[in-house]
Amino acid sequence: MLSLSGVSVRYEQEAQPTLHDIDFSIHSGESVLFLGPSGCGKSTLAMVCANLLPGAIEGVVTGQVERHPALAVPGAVGYVFQDPDAQFCMLTVGDEVAFGLENQRVAPSDMPQVTRRALRQAGLDVQLPANHATFSGGMKQKLAVACALAMDAPLVVFDEPTANLDPKSTRQVFDVIAALRASGRTLIVIEHKFEPLLAQMDRVVLFTRDGRIHRTGPAAQVVSEEWAWLVEEGIAKPNETALSGPGTRAPREPSGQPVLSVRSASLKYGQTPVWDDISLDVYPGTITAIVGPNGGGKSSLLQVMAGLQKPTHGQVALHGQAITAIKRSARAQAISYCFQNPEYQFIYERVADEVANRMVEHDVPEDARALLQLLGLEGAAQQSPFALSQGQKRRLSVAVMLKEDHDLYLLDEPTFGQDAQTEAVLMEKFASLRETGKAVVMTTHDMSLVARYADQVAVLVDGSISFVGAPALLWENERLMHRAHLLDDQAVDTEPEAARKATGHELGPASTAPSTVSHTSTAPSAQMLRRRGLGPHWNAPVFLMAIFAAALAAIFANHLPQAIAVFLWPVLLGMTVFRISPFALAKRLSAFIGFYVLYTWSYVAFTRVPPGVPVIHLLWMHPSLSGLMTGLVLAFRMLAAVVLGIVFLSASDLTDLVVGWSTGFGVAPKFTYGMLAGLHFMPLFRTEWTKLRQARQLRGKDAPFALARAVTYALPLLGQAIRLSERVAIAMEARGLTGVAATDATARTYARAISLSARDWLLAAVFVASFVAIVAIVP
Repeated sequence: MLSLSGVSVRYEQEAQPTLHDIDFSIHSGESVLFLGPSGCGKSTLAMVCANLLPGAIEGVVTGQVERHPALAVPGAVGYVFQDPDAQFCMLTVGDEVAFGLENQRVAPSDMPQVTRRALRQAGLDVQLPANHATFSGGMKQKLAVACALAMDAPLVVFDEPTANLDPKSTRQVFDVIAALRASGRTLIVIEHKFEPLLAQMDRVVLFTRDGRIHRTGPAAQVVSEEWAWLVEEGIAKPNETALSGPGTRAPREPSGQPVLSVRSASLKYGQTPVWDDISLDVYPGTITAIVGPNGGGKSSLLQVMAGLQKPTHGQVALHGQAITAIKRSARAQAISYCFQNPEYQFIYERVADEVANRMVEHDVPEDARALLQLLGLEGAAQQSPFALSQGQKRRLSVAVMLKEDHDLYLLDEPTFGQDAQTEAVLMEKFASLRETGKAVVMTTHDMSLVARYADQVAVLVDGSISFVGAPALLWENERLMHRAHLLDDQAVDTEPEAARKATGHELGPASTAPSTVSHTSTAPSAQMLRRRGLGPHWNAPVFLMAIFAAALAAIFANHLPQAIAVFLWPVLLGMTVFRISPFALAKRLSAFIGFYVLYTWSYVAFTRVPPGVPVIHLLWMHPSLSGLMTGLVLAFRMLAAVVLGIVFLSASDLTDLVVGWSTGFGVAPKFTYGMLAGLHFMPLFRTEWTKLRQARQLRGKDAPFALARAVTYALPLLGQAIRLSERVAIAMEARGLTGVAATDATARTYARAISLSARDWLLAAVFVASFVAIVAIVP
């Protein structure tokens, strides 16, 4: 299937190669496990195998790479990326899974059935129109697995597929891998939790820290013979029974007053409850672990504890004082918070600056240098934090929040994606904080860490905390551990019955697995996108053309009554014809009002007036009535265009727009879906703005005023938009949008049927004519 000889890989921003002299081959039906320290180049080699590097990802690859012709067709490689946020290119669950099927020319009538089956196999119980933008990391990972399964690709790459999953969901993914192997699929798997998978892997490739192959051969044999090396290199943990329960270390008994208390707290997204009536105390000198199933609200609870999100009901107290009454600067001094997504933590463009929390050029402070060395990042000091591997990003995000002294450390999945050595370094660092009297709270799915390090464990399941106490007491309650997905239920089946019977897309026992998504999956992040009024019934590209034509007509409003009329008319249409609520319209328009007030004032104060026209002389300004009239006309005209844009974005569907351009007008999919890659950032703008502001507040770097924040955030938001667009483009290419499928709109199928008829053009004509009539009739 694939052969590499003497292959070396260097990313363009790096001086040294990531991989050196790699010789590797894989045959049809073979399963290969990549093992190595975090950041050694495993993912890089997987992307070379998937033909994503070079190409979709910039880099220099030397040596010889040969591929079977079967890998040249669109969608021939199913890829589950390491980063849960880097693998999606559409906006809803159904469109996401169907995207790869479209590139494979699967019949649209078959797509819903294939999509639902893949979701069942991955253990993700959500509706197809659900918006996945802010799913939990575990839910996103399950969706990525479903996307790969649906494509039925001859080669499937799993890059850390269980990094964000609870133990039960991890077992389900391992069952899927076992089923794929039994059905004859070719597999490349990268996984730190590798021991349960050894029976399913034909070969293993061991990597050194500098990106070379240490040894390759039969998986079980090589791992057994190289076990001492694996432990020494920090790839494997010393032999232990991970879920046998806590060891001999006695947990610390709480003493003194709590650092932080949560009392009768509830959280809702809209009308959907996340969790209810939660109470929890965190004491100094202790480590508290919050555990539970994916999508259960653990990250939301941690954000409420940090004061980043307000509970719907209840209170959070820091040192006995309501957290809402404490100034943000004081909260930032007392509380350190580490996001689940490491990129949310970063506010600088160099690793050294991130750790130092200031611009340091080449003079890296000694304490920052020591922390980089402790976490194995000393060689990355001059790199961009966004260019690191996912495991390195995680270590850096933890490092920047450990550098300063705080009373309470809140860490969301601090060890995911780490090799055994780095995981041990991080946990020992947390243990040292405990010894100095600090309080540490972390969410985790690694129950072996809970057993070894936690003094207190809180189980969040079914919308409430069902247990708070010592780990030893939790292990006595096996029924609760099963209910909270803290046990994997069973070992990976070496020959699943469903795999033996598999045909087509039916690949494994997970197809009948129970839902692992709690009720929080119906929060706004997962709610279906609902649009009412005329918008969903109007061909989106024609609608957009009508919007532009109407905005052009509004330009000819030269008098104030005309300008006011062309502004009020789309407002009225938005609320009536397109069924946009007045509150939503006003809220979206309010962001522009301040700018246009200043814009109008500039005309009032500085417009040159004809001789003899009365003006007021005020300092260097000369306000005039004629300037006011001119400014108002221009402001209302531009606000009319803004309202038209708001109406379009509120009433139409971006996916309908890009699909409509291809199906109705023959535009090449690489352009239309490339446009979607750019527009993909728009629905996430508010989230990205909020996370950036939170990160700067936590680091004590937030600007004091709204205008200063807008200036400060502009460049980081632009950079994040570019990075997000690049990732969407990579995800599209990984799912088969290459070759003729990318250049010819007729060379792929479409899950959405976007009609184009004379009715659409008639609506456009009437819509534009109404604006022309206003300009012509209103004096």
